[in-house]
Amino acid sequence: MRTPDAVGDAVGDATGPRALPDALRAILAGRQPVVEPRDGATPAGVLVPLQYHDGRWHVILNVRSETVREHRGEIAFPGGRLERSDADMTACALRETWEEMGVRPEHVDVLGPLDAVLTRTNYLVWPTVGVVPHPYTFTPAAREVASIIEAPLDELLAPAAARHEARLAPDGTVHERVAYVYGEHMIFGATAWILTQLLDLVGEASRRADTGGQT
Repeated sequence: MRTPDAVGDAVGDATGPRALPDALRAILAGRQPVVEPRDGATPAGVLVPLQYHDGRWHVILNVRSETVREHRGEIAFPGGRLERSDADMTACALRETWEEMGVRPEHVDVLGPLDAVLTRTNYLVWPTVGVVPHPYTFTPAAREVASIIEAPLDELLAPAAARHEARLAPDGTVHERVAYVYGEHMIFGATAWILTQLLDLVGEASRRADTGGQT
């Protein structure tokens, strides 16, 4: 189980603002993202933006507007479907983040990809982790983004932030799902699954730090 103590210095002051991204970059470089393609699924890319300020790391999320076609009012990472002009899924995520939040692609320090996830609306989402400098002036597109959330990683890692549910699939199997509470917001669905990957990697980064880089 992940706890704030389990990640320790990886998200706190003791190792400074560069320790976590350096550790995540090394971990992501040494793994092959898992992808389970499905016929007819629409490929999409999202950025998982991290930012360091006030002595701790934050993950940046959007509250989707009430005017978008899908997932109105939900918490999401910036992103969208792959376009022909995108060189790859990371380029897609960076372009969408520029369009939604006004973050220029060249300002993002890309750390690497997470495993792809399939949404209930049949999007195959490829997440890319990246660091946004601080301070940074976000300029959200009002048509798509209602507000921006900067959630501290240590608060999301706290046991009280997690919510668990089980759903019975049509074939009789039980699927366990996790969601997260931050303030008045509930982070659920594919966004929560991607967030879980990130939090697991933060825990791994901490364990590597505790063992001098050994796994």
